[in-house]
Amino acid sequence: MSAEPGAPAPSRLLTAYAIAGIERIAPGTDLPAVLCTAIDRNRIEIKDGDVLVVASKIVAKAEGRIRQAGSRAAFESLVAEASLSEVAARTFDSGAGPAVVTVARTAAGTVQAAAGLDRSNADGHVVLHPADPDGSAAMLRAAFERWFGVRLAVVVSDSTSRPWRRGVFDFALGSAGLAGLDSQRGRPDDDGRVQTATERAVADEIAAAADLVKGAARGLPLAVVRGVGDLLDEADPGARALNRPEAEDWFRTGHVEAVHAALDSTGLAWPPASASGDDDVLTRVTRALGAARGRTGRTPGQDRWRLRVDGAGARILVQRSGANPLPEAEGHPLVEAAIGLGALVERLHTALHAEGLRARVRYDWAADASPKGAALAIELDLAPGTNAPERG
Repeated sequence: MSAEPGAPAPSRLLTAYAIAGIERIAPGTDLPAVLCTAIDRNRIEIKDGDVLVVASKIVAKAEGRIRQAGSRAAFESLVAEASLSEVAARTFDSGAGPAVVTVARTAAGTVQAAAGLDRSNADGHVVLHPADPDGSAAMLRAAFERWFGVRLAVVVSDSTSRPWRRGVFDFALGSAGLAGLDSQRGRPDDDGRVQTATERAVADEIAAAADLVKGAARGLPLAVVRGVGDLLDEADPGARALNRPEAEDWFRTGHVEAVHAALDSTGLAWPPASASGDDDVLTRVTRALGAARGRTGRTPGQDRWRLRVDGAGARILVQRSGANPLPEAEGHPLVEAAIGLGALVERLHTALHAEGLRARVRYDWAADASPKGAALAIELDLAPGTNAPERG
């Protein structure tokens, strides 16, 4: 974003003020009137260039975007309905039994745990995303500008977690009247080097700053942020433009899910991996074995072999199935059996890697040089630079 003649200069002071005394929001509430009245009651003078940050939860409640979910299973079903695609799923102990947390791509284009659904401070209900977060922000902005007679911007904020970092932060789920991305491309840095990639996600930064003083859980779902008037932009398309297209997403699935998709085993019946990584070896080996089987044998000869876990997960045995199907495409039965065995072993290596495991393989051959099977001894797949545990 480049400065235009007459545009406000960037401020060196940023303030954020949470608005107290906002009544509980229910479906059908006139949200703009409630929020504007609360601002007036707090004697806050809204000025040109202010940004009003509104928690998405009260926007969704006012729009009637709430559902019932009397159990964890019902909640997980709502998450599935609200998801465009699954990125990763992990199990955890909820205190009331095992539960699944799904990270999903949402209709708003975001990637969030539980598809952005929220059960906190919802009177036993589940709060969905607003149907159109950018549209909701635009509606609020128009109402605020009529009420206060100034030029301002609106951010509809939500909380999310981030890869590689603990904790949650607020980001812009929707916005209106604000340049959500401040591109530094083509500008020189302090050393005079022309920048080619940097884009500041200023809408997210404003949402995060506002979250330091506001919070729906504290009864403060609205904050006024002042000092960023230079970022107001009538033509900005909204927060959806901040979502990276899936084609550019380097992390569009979790590492386990990516392997399962490659092995054509997505959605088969076994629990997802543990969120804390504390699955025992037997559980991990059993899941890897199921993934290696996949839905169908894609290599000739695979169906001549059966897989079995042995020794509480210490070994996987690949043995003759007893079936003698007709060769495919007039292939030789022994050649197909050897090809199928090799394919299964390599699939097992791949599936085990996703579980943090590896294996040493020993093949078994008959006197006529035909394959009899294989045994895979399971080992922990230690990270590079990690010393192997000492043996007693």
